[in-house]
Formats: sequence, structure tokens, C-alpha cells
Amino acid sequence: MFLLSSAISAFVQLGLILVLPLAWWALTARRRVGFASWIGLRRPTWSAGRARVGAAVLAWVLIGAASTALLQSLSGQVPAARFAGRGIAGIIPVILFAIVQTSLAEEIFFRGFLGKRFIARWGFSLGNAAQSVVFGILHVALFASVADPIRLALIGVLTGASGWVCGWINERGAGGSILPGWALHASANLLVGFAAAFNLMG
Repeated sequence: MFLLSSAISAFVQLGLILVLPLAWWALTARRRVGFASWIGLRRPTWSAGRARVGAAVLAWVLIGAASTALLQSLSGQVPAARFAGRGIAGIIPVILFAIVQTSLAEEIFFRGFLGKRFIARWGFSLGNAAQSVVFGILHVALFASVADPIRLALIGVLTGASGWVCGWINERGAGGSILPGWALHASANLLVGFAAAFNLMG
């Protein structure tokens, strides 16, 4: 039952996230480009040097570690807490949650849809900053009922920063592909989900 509900939740959320981007694409770009390419679901074409991309990935990892430590302090009031202690039975639900429900849905909407539209209108610097601010604000809203003002502010800053770095890697490093950001985001969520499932987080 938990597996079924996890699958339904993951694909329903992804479907809902896709409604606005698909409608926007259909109205503005359908005759010029396919949806997958338009949203950034295409093979990366690396344009930035390895050192710059590596530094960006390292920065993202450090931000992610700080975010994880901060969210741990919320005493189980985080999405991954649903997998706590489920062990092997939690493996597939964690995969669905980490790869489909959260990372794919969020990368499509924030970096693929909002980020690319903002960047097209305002240029990379302002557009990427704008999508990262929206990303941070969403996470502040998600945790507003369980975190105090200081931790809420930190959640906003850290998630916004992670969104900015993902946007930079995708647009400046990978030629507009959102696959690198999706891979980073999914990897982090998988680690947190499995840590919860196997009680590896204190």
C-alpha cells in the first residue's frame, strides 16, 4: 500500500507540475521546438571548463550538506521522514520520491521552465537569480509551520543558493540541459531518503 501510494503521489505531482510548462510551450513554441528540448531535457553540451564546473558542483555539495544539517534540526518535520525505519521496503518509494516527485518535478519547473523563461527575458544574471529566489521562497513556505524565523531565513538562503548553482551548471556549463541539475538534486534526495529509511541519521 505504501509503495502504491508513493507511486501515485510521485506521478500525480509530476503531472501537475507539467501542466503550466506544457501549456506555455504549446501556445508559444510548439511549432519551433519539441517540448523536451525546450524544457532542457536533452544531452548536455559542456561549454565551461572542468575546473569551473567542478567548483560549482563542490559548492552545491557544501550547500546541500548545510541544508541537510539544518533540516535535520526540524525533528522529523521534513518530507523524507515518511521513510523513517522502512528499510528495504522503503527503497522503491525513496527512488520514486527522490528521482520523480521532487528532483525531476522541481528541475523541470524551476530551472527548465521558470529559469529559461526568465533568462530569455532578462539575461542570465538576473534570470537565474530570479528563479533561485522563487525556489527559495517556495521552500520557506513549505517549512513555515515547523521552523522558527531564523531557520526559515536560512532555509530560504540555502535552497535559493542551491537553485542558483544548479541554474549556473545547467545554463553556463551544460549548454542549457537540466540533466546535470536533476542528477545532483536526485542524488542528494536519494541519500537523505535512504538515510531515513535505514535509520542512518541521528
